Amino acid sequence: MASSSDAGARLATTETESDLDDLLNNLDLRDDELDDVVIGADEVKEFQKDAHWMAIGKVHTSRSFSAEALFGKMKAIWNLSKEPICREAGENLFVFQMHCLGDWKKVVHQGPWTFRGWAVLIEDYDGREVPEKVSFGGLFVWAQIHGIPELYRKVQVVDDLARRIGKTKEVQMTPKLFYEGNYVRLRVLLEVKNPLTRVVSLNVEGEGKKRLLVKYEKIPYFCKRCGLIGHNHEECGDGVWTAKELQYGDFMLATRRANPPAMEPRPFNQRGRGGRTGRGSVSGLRKRSSEDALLDENTDLKDTASSPLKDVPMEQDGDGNLGARKSLVFDGEHTENESESSNTEAAEKSEEVPPPPLPYSDPRERTKLRKTTATKDLATSAASLEEDRRT
Repeated sequence: MASSSDAGARLATTETESDLDDLLNNLDLRDDELDDVVIGADEVKEFQKDAHWMAIGKVHTSRSFSAEALFGKMKAIWNLSKEPICREAGENLFVFQMHCLGDWKKVVHQGPWTFRGWAVLIEDYDGREVPEKVSFGGLFVWAQIHGIPELYRKVQVVDDLARRIGKTKEVQMTPKLFYEGNYVRLRVLLEVKNPLTRVVSLNVEGEGKKRLLVKYEKIPYFCKRCGLIGHNHEECGDGVWTAKELQYGDFMLATRRANPPAMEPRPFNQRGRGGRTGRGSVSGLRKRSSEDALLDENTDLKDTASSPLKDVPMEQDGDGNLGARKSLVFDGEHTENESESSNTEAAEKSEEVPPPPLPYSDPRERTKLRKTTATKDLATSAASLEEDRRT
């Protein structure tokens, strides 16, 4: 199990150190082997600058896996701004070095991180301590406490309840309900050596005890028999258990809502990066009415333009003659007779019938005709030369 695995690793490290001490005590070391390499204080400061943003991690499982597969998977999950430096530091021990504060915070303080369903434990690392001596306490996860009565849904009450689950880092009293149920949300540190907490108890004087269910978001593999993270119930003991003996289970997993709450809409007049208006936003322009534009609907909005190609509505004058309402005036002068003559000319032009197309001729016939004509011309020119010669 997880706790026995950690204890075994610490015991193996202690035995290795004691064996090395016993070995060195029985050796007669030469002077050249005792010659020290001295690192000055200034050099230590320079080395510390190069060792910024380091972390050490391990996968909480006893199974074997490929380090390259782990590095590739975690790089894809983290999606850091700069690719981290990854290397093996021992059996199931890995050192990661980031290149900026933002990447380091994401790796060390966010999560939980999992690899193939197993928990990935991450700790801050300064590079001074031997990797085998680093103690991995646990991992931060999001937990939920369901069913707290509204009267007792207070910060001090929730904080006391959260301490029963683990070390509390953050409390959300009114979270967005992306998961089913009515709950408060907690960011807590789970000790991998301890079983998961299933319920917390609230005792109100005069009302009795209330059992409040605890659920977890994105929790790694855990055992339904003993509640420890790092293995399942089929790997616990001989793996044969009755349904009653499985005291932990899926009821501890938070369930996503089918229709989660929508995110807050972006304001329509909000501009994107660079001050430009993005798609779906309104630039602030709007349609203006005729009153806003100071237009007189009786005159300014009337169609007063005309052209020879535009159908102009006709109206009767005082003598009963039909004429155009308005007409375009060019060069300051335009008489009614000129307008009528131009309209007559346009009508006559439109009535002209285009000439018929040329009859179709076969290209081969045209080629043969050209050859025959060329032969006749050549014969004619030859006869003319012969006649000139005789004369």
